[in-house]
Amino acid sequence: MHPLIQSAARVATVAGILATTVLTGTSAQAASGGGCTEYSSGVRPERYIDFRACISAPKVGVGRPDAYLTLRAGHPACKVYIRAVRTGGSRVVSNKVHNCPAGAVRMKRFTAPDFKDNHHEYGEAYATYFQIRWSDGDWAPQYPYRSPWLKLP
Repeated sequence: MHPLIQSAARVATVAGILATTVLTGTSAQAASGGGCTEYSSGVRPERYIDFRACISAPKVGVGRPDAYLTLRAGHPACKVYIRAVRTGGSRVVSNKVHNCPAGAVRMKRFTAPDFKDNHHEYGEAYATYFQIRWSDGDWAPQYPYRSPWLKLP
């Protein structure tokens, strides 16, 4: 075969391989689920809250729990509890307690540490649970609210 024809054949073969790779993509896995769930709670105006319990996967195999909170002016002192748990026994994989800010805040972000759980079994999922405890001992809301479930790749 003539050298120019051989060279053209090689270029065509490489181009075909590249085109096939681009069109078919890779088999990389992505997280599924996650996101935020919005809630509102409270009976008395100074204890009325709006919040979002969230969870995301900033990179492969890593989960990020966070929450966003709106408090009205005049609210009592409180603590914000954020926990990420894994299905299959509700094992806590991340936990953080924050003091509430004084005064009114609008969608202030609170986080718990990112987690990496290399020992999870296939199909397990993670969620962020959010609670507030007022200084007089009352929990608001009365039970923990959670984000949607997230499956890590």
